[in-house]
Amino acid sequence: MTKYVLFSIVIAAACGGSKHEAAGPTGGGSAEPAMGSAAGSATEMGSAAGSAAGSAEGSAAMAGSAAAPVATGEKAYKDMDKKERAAFMKRVVLPKAKELFASFDPKFGEVTCRTCHGDGVDNHTFKMPNPKIKPLPATEEGFMAWIKKNPEEGKWSKFMSEQLEPAMGQMLGVAVFDPKTKTGELSCKTCHTLQK
Repeated sequence: MTKYVLFSIVIAAACGGSKHEAAGPTGGGSAEPAMGSAAGSATEMGSAAGSAAGSAEGSAAMAGSAAAPVATGEKAYKDMDKKERAAFMKRVVLPKAKELFASFDPKFGEVTCRTCHGDGVDNHTFKMPNPKIKPLPATEEGFMAWIKKNPEEGKWSKFMSEQLEPAMGQMLGVAVFDPKTKTGELSCKTCHTLQK
């Protein structure tokens, strides 16, 4: 069975609201995600969420390919300075995240910089992963058992792997973790910590 977990996303990585823990109230400030070493590794939980929710083929098809930035002529995210990244997050990423979360679950609540970046908004580090976003089981087996026991989590993981991660990869111009090749920068661990 193909294994792939939710992500996400940098902003997407925001498993806040409803049954998923939001990082906190609305926050202002600029948003600059850190695409740190927590993203994608050979020990990534793989494609568990996608396959468990019947979405492995969709997520695998979008995984592993870094796309050009959203707007034609837009500077690549990796080449932007902090001020440019903040403006890009506000202008492009945050509106798309709001759209995706609202279409998936209209009761989700307001999506803000704080949804994904939590306390990083206050101290302007925007450090990821955010420990205030729901921690995920640390193993593939644990994750599979968790989403089997909690169908709502399976729905969220499908949303993350099929919609949020690919959108974030596209906007940021980074490859989404591919469970087949074990490559890609953007993964569940970009935004989520793992349970200890």
